[in-house]
Amino acid sequence: MDKKYLTQVIDKYHLNGLVESVTWKSTEDNGFSVDFITGTKDCAGNVKTSQNLGLGDSNICVYSTSQFNKILSIMDTFMTIDVVKGNQNIPYQLSVKDNSFDLTYYLSSEDLIPSTPTINEPEEYDVEFSIDEEFIKNFTKAHSALDKPNYFTIESKVEDSEKFIELCVGNSDNYANKIKLRQNATFTFGVEKLPFSANVFKEILSVNKNAVGKVQINENGLLKLVFTEDTTTSTYFLVKLSE
Repeated sequence: MDKKYLTQVIDKYHLNGLVESVTWKSTEDNGFSVDFITGTKDCAGNVKTSQNLGLGDSNICVYSTSQFNKILSIMDTFMTIDVVKGNQNIPYQLSVKDNSFDLTYYLSSEDLIPSTPTINEPEEYDVEFSIDEEFIKNFTKAHSALDKPNYFTIESKVEDSEKFIELCVGNSDNYANKIKLRQNATFTFGVEKLPFSANVFKEILSVNKNAVGKVQINENGLLKLVFTEDTTTSTYFLVKLSE
């Protein structure tokens, strides 16, 4: 296995430690996918790739993605991963090998993995806009400049017949410092100001900086992001927060 294919999937759901416990769903015919939810319950989603990672038909329960990442970090670019199964054909161990190391990672039982919700998507979204490299860079800069605020808000606006969304990065306190960004958008009626997690949004952008992205927003407070990179598609749902 080329390590980059697995680390690409892991990075897109792990979100720099915001998600730890997940089930990897591997099939020989349909590739590899992971459903996930953040510990703060403000973001859920799915990462899937058509790339065959050679793990067969298995549901692999990883309790600590951070710990598994430490194992991966010492492995060569090319390695082998074998799924070791026990009673009732349930995976309980991964055997990871390269030319220098022979490592064992013990898997979790399924009941220790948080369940991921079924997202009831609206029939239509009210706002849509694209995410490009410049947008990702600008949001990341604004988030860092304000010392990683908890919130950002997003709303649709029209000026001189130009439709766009305005993101205001910064906490809601009257005297809190804020930075505003804008991006061209498509909408009919648009949305009022909605608050979302700035930290989660920033981590999503960071791990998808080389992907093509699209955002859709519903007026009831659901924000959907979809990114495509090579054979991998990543989907994220953020729910609005209380400021």
